[in-house]
Amino acid sequence: MRGGHSSLRAVSTDISAIRRELVVELRLWFGLLEVSVRAYARQQALSPSSVTRYLSGQSLPSDEFIADLIYQVNLSPGSLTGPDPQRLWKLQRRAQDAQPGTWGHTKQLKRKIREAQVEARAAQHQRDLAREELAQAQRSLLQTGMALDALRSGSSRIDDAQAQSWSQLIEQLQQAQAELSETKFLLVQAHSKISELTLERVLPDNSLTDRTASAAGPEPTSWHEPATPVRTIHWDTYRQLLLDRRAWTPSQVARLDESSDAVVRKLSDPRAGLPTQRTGMVLGYPQAGKTSDLTAVVAKAVDAGYRLIVVLSAPLESIRTQLQARLDESLLTPFGTGEIHRLTDTNFDYKALATRLETLQFEKTVPDTPFNDGRNLDHAATRLLVVKKNLTTIRRLVNDLRKARTPLHEIPALIIDADADSTSTSKQNALGSALTELMAILPRAQYVGFATTPMASAFLAAEASAHFPRDFVVSLPRPEGYFGLPEINAAAARPSGLGPAHFRTVENDERGLREALDMFVLTAAVKAYREPLGGRQSQHWMLVLGPARRSELQALRTRVAELWAASDFESPAGRARLQALFESDLLPVSRLKAAVVPLSFVELVPTLDKTLDQFSSHQTPSGAGVDLVTLGIVVSGPQRIREHSSTGLAVIYLSASTGPSMLPAITSGLGFHAGCEDLIRLYIPQARGQGGSTFLSELEAYLQVDEEIRAQMTAMPSLLPIEIPPLIATLAKGRAVPGPFVSRAQGRREHAERAGTGFELAVGPASMATGVGGDGVEVGELGADVDAHDHED
Repeated sequence: MRGGHSSLRAVSTDISAIRRELVVELRLWFGLLEVSVRAYARQQALSPSSVTRYLSGQSLPSDEFIADLIYQVNLSPGSLTGPDPQRLWKLQRRAQDAQPGTWGHTKQLKRKIREAQVEARAAQHQRDLAREELAQAQRSLLQTGMALDALRSGSSRIDDAQAQSWSQLIEQLQQAQAELSETKFLLVQAHSKISELTLERVLPDNSLTDRTASAAGPEPTSWHEPATPVRTIHWDTYRQLLLDRRAWTPSQVARLDESSDAVVRKLSDPRAGLPTQRTGMVLGYPQAGKTSDLTAVVAKAVDAGYRLIVVLSAPLESIRTQLQARLDESLLTPFGTGEIHRLTDTNFDYKALATRLETLQFEKTVPDTPFNDGRNLDHAATRLLVVKKNLTTIRRLVNDLRKARTPLHEIPALIIDADADSTSTSKQNALGSALTELMAILPRAQYVGFATTPMASAFLAAEASAHFPRDFVVSLPRPEGYFGLPEINAAAARPSGLGPAHFRTVENDERGLREALDMFVLTAAVKAYREPLGGRQSQHWMLVLGPARRSELQALRTRVAELWAASDFESPAGRARLQALFESDLLPVSRLKAAVVPLSFVELVPTLDKTLDQFSSHQTPSGAGVDLVTLGIVVSGPQRIREHSSTGLAVIYLSASTGPSMLPAITSGLGFHAGCEDLIRLYIPQARGQGGSTFLSELEAYLQVDEEIRAQMTAMPSLLPIEIPPLIATLAKGRAVPGPFVSRAQGRREHAERAGTGFELAVGPASMATGVGGDGVEVGELGADVDAHDHED
């Protein structure tokens, strides 16, 4: 026994020595920043106590902390002569590997799995090249054989050169066949290695009953391929609803069918004997029907056998209620199928079940078989929850699930994050821990995040977070008729010369805001002018984007109301102002886009008078004497912009460049504007920021990087999620995109490089709910019309 104790003391001493060495190196790096622990913690959205524990050796730092520390030091003067980052990473790896129990072993397995996945992709690439070489050799051999046959049939003789050419082609064919066989063998070996490592990580003790977490498995087999007999009754019902009630075209439904198949195919088979988890992302476009994509995935997942569906919405009750209503309306229970039990509704988020825990008991048709057996899944009801991404709510669900009598490792679950675009906050770590716990107690749970930009926080979060996708990214195609980033940045010929068709740079003063209000009135009149000529009657509203602080936002609202009241559109001065803007701006852009537009301002006047009468009748005493809600002017901060649909949006006015948070928010003007694309206007400040760049240049850089990343993902569809942040880091830094996009992504880039993920970078070309929010002001719905194709979210 003494020898055993000595051995344990030796191991403990070794671990302590390794950690001390890491602490010395960490303090060396941190000292180069010349900032206090509290200041650095605030900058990195960490608690000061966490940073203190890292620097004292009480806790092992996360990879994200190391990556951010290296990045911040490299930004400081004299970084070229600083310490070697590879040494710091080497010490971090040694400390991780030396951890007692399974912690260090799991870290090693994660790295080995990533390396094996890289080998598998390389082998697959080599196999594809070998297949092409073999096909080329076969074509050459066939052509030469036909030529030789033609010679034999005639009087000509086959000379030595032709015979030698024939022999060389046969040798080339044999070599190509050998190379293909070799690459196929390498691919099988790589996938076998991934499977072994995954199994070792999932079942460290060869037991299914002692699982606390599940690992990402290898690329799933074709369990959801078209040839596989999977019921599609819920999807068929939803598809028919789109065609019959929402006037979708067959081609639109076919595209939705294909894109949702691409997502469900990436999930694990819910009926498989070994439970595995897969986490991934779906990248779409802002205001491009995310709810329809999400609903299609849920319908097909229910058909496949997933019986617990948890949909996470933004942490705002208005957004959760909208999403719940849309799912309730779209996910119907066809006759002869298991019911869909909704544990939330439009009035209530998830509450602790207490005495109603039986609603989480999953019934079995064949009691002696696992619940995930097809004989049980095909007849069992599905539980559907739409919950806010709120720490308390998710913990309630976790606590209730722990009390369920059905073995949790038998329940196929799908967790959909409809709010993967959300910006990281200081609460994100706790929320990530709660989601990690939810995934851990459900070994068959799959996580799918829906994002509308490659620079969503889910792509930049730490790898250990539940928000970070590990296994797949599905990039949705650009929808037909979508008014996106290229269109909003297009150029147009105007009387003053060639300029942007939809951008307007203005001073952040009364003149700029007044011009935006004038354009709001003109575009409303033009929409009304088009209605008798076959144009659609639609909503019409204006968005004024302001700062997040409630007091500043309320002051902005008062300023807008006062300026509207003083605009006096019907006076000679007001009419002259509208006419000048119509002739210099609206008319030339609409003509360029071949849109229906009056030939002169005089022709627009009768419709303009009716429009102004409608605005006057909507005005009610409120604040400055104007009710902006009924006018359709929404004043909002960047955080609450996701509450609003783009349907009917015509004018966006950015009150001030308040930082990088405005860059994603400004894309709220994207979406579907059938018949009104020419009327979209975006007013942005002309003032320069702290770095000397204008907001327009920052926005153009942001839009350019977004498009380039999407192009890369389309060109390389086999990219793993961990390979996306390096793309973001390289492109964002090269285009001078401001804010956290570069720093966060840079840390992920270093992580990918350390993981051995090598690649070559080829840079190529709902209606509004009325209410008052924490960082917004009153918003409301103007008109009851909805988009015929259900594209709004």
